[in-house]
Amino acid sequence: MTLIHVLGSDIPHHNQTVLRFFNDVLSAELPLDQPRRFMVVTQQPVALAAFGNLEIESFGSKKALAQALVQRAKNREQRFFCHGQFNPGIWLALLSGKIRARQLYWHVWGADLYEESHSLKFRLFYLLRRIAQGRVAQVFATQGDLHYYQQRHPQIPATTLYFPTKMPSVAPHSAPGEQFTVLLGNSGDASNRHIEGLKAIREQFGEAARVVVPLGYPPNNEGYIREVAAAADALFPAGQVELLRSNLAFDDYLTLSARCHLGYFMFERQQGIGTLCLLIQANIPFVLTRRNPFWRDICEQGLPVLFSDDALDEVRVAEARRQLASCDKQAIAFFAPGYVTCWRDVLRHCERECS
Repeated sequence: MTLIHVLGSDIPHHNQTVLRFFNDVLSAELPLDQPRRFMVVTQQPVALAAFGNLEIESFGSKKALAQALVQRAKNREQRFFCHGQFNPGIWLALLSGKIRARQLYWHVWGADLYEESHSLKFRLFYLLRRIAQGRVAQVFATQGDLHYYQQRHPQIPATTLYFPTKMPSVAPHSAPGEQFTVLLGNSGDASNRHIEGLKAIREQFGEAARVVVPLGYPPNNEGYIREVAAAADALFPAGQVELLRSNLAFDDYLTLSARCHLGYFMFERQQGIGTLCLLIQANIPFVLTRRNPFWRDICEQGLPVLFSDDALDEVRVAEARRQLASCDKQAIAFFAPGYVTCWRDVLRHCERECS
């Protein structure tokens, strides 16, 4: 029986990264006699033709994929490897027993572990999902997310595994200017807590700091952007805050980050690892909240981490930059080649279980 990989929600950027990693890297690092199989939710199935080393079945909705997965799960020997998991139908199928626990491996991407909405509808679903998340064969995640998960489900086998972050082959040259510049957040989503970040930057580094805020994603977010703009004008009245309202190409983002002295991220869950990896590669320190569990992974690798409730100034930022510049980037577990080794080990294990 062949292991089926599942991308159960239409998240183009992340899904493309995973498919490219399997197609270009793992197909060479760990070849099989037949292409690895994927079930993918997408509105652009034509784009999947680029991954010729994989066998991909596309679905137009999360519901359609979940229904197909449940049908295949009737063969109790079939195994599934879920990457991320933003598909309520799959969680409910696990809860009802339509998918057996031993049939499903789960690589956590962060958001599905955490319960941020306060609406009654979501609170009820969170309760059901929390139970379902304890009905899997094995879970893979960052150290921080595993620590969070195992407080609820200590009986489930758990292994550290990192998302295959897209990294430039050559580290960008970090060359910030004289004016102290901070990159605030990695998107326009409210989980970035931009207004709290602006207040903290103003308090810690003063009104003279320059702040750059990427807000190009998600689309149709004008109401929230107006709130951020109003706070920026009030806290930095001389116009030191630059709001980037359009999506940035990858190379443009690298150029932008290279001009910054510091990244500032107020996420209260594991989020933005790709951005953090780019900053580490360029020796740009960053600030996290203590509620972002990825700080555990960073500390385990011997990397400096600054916290939003620390007493911060430009001297501490400069020291963190020095520490980043002196570390061996090739030895970082959540960089390549470290995460490639982890993926090889995980797939060998899961594919052996299916044979």
